[in-house]
Amino acid sequence: MPRLGNPLVYDLIETSRALANMRGRVNLRKAAMRRAISGSYYAVFHALCFVCASELIGWSQENAVLEPIYRLLDHGTAKKRLNSRDANLIGSCVTDIGNNFLSLQEARNAADYSPPALTVRHDETLRLIELAERTVTLIESLPTLDRKKLAVLLIARTRPL
Repeated sequence: MPRLGNPLVYDLIETSRALANMRGRVNLRKAAMRRAISGSYYAVFHALCFVCASELIGWSQENAVLEPIYRLLDHGTAKKRLNSRDANLIGSCVTDIGNNFLSLQEARNAADYSPPALTVRHDETLRLIELAERTVTLIESLPTLDRKKLAVLLIARTRPL
């Protein structure tokens, strides 16, 4: 599958892998793994931001036009909409993206906001990085029309009839 045009996505995954495998004292390794978990989530989040911007206005637009659309995606709204009936109607691949996004977001919240006593395991951190990478691949594999539907689902304001 062709890669999306947002290099930040792949750099976040690569950085997460490097952090997960960091050596040194125990607390440093633990902090690095927490950042790796967070970075994995953000790789998927930025892949979704890219889909919204590229499908709705075009990635090649100047930054002043691109940035407001790229930044429209909200974490809470994305979680809700990716796990909605409307997401399921786009297709099973979007359902999988939604389930993975939810798992990564919950792990990121724990990694970012839990007290220092949080248990962080190397194998679980690597599993979350792999989940993020698979989720990005799912996003990349969506047909153009489904990517457009996903972008609209994620950032369009819905109004009751």
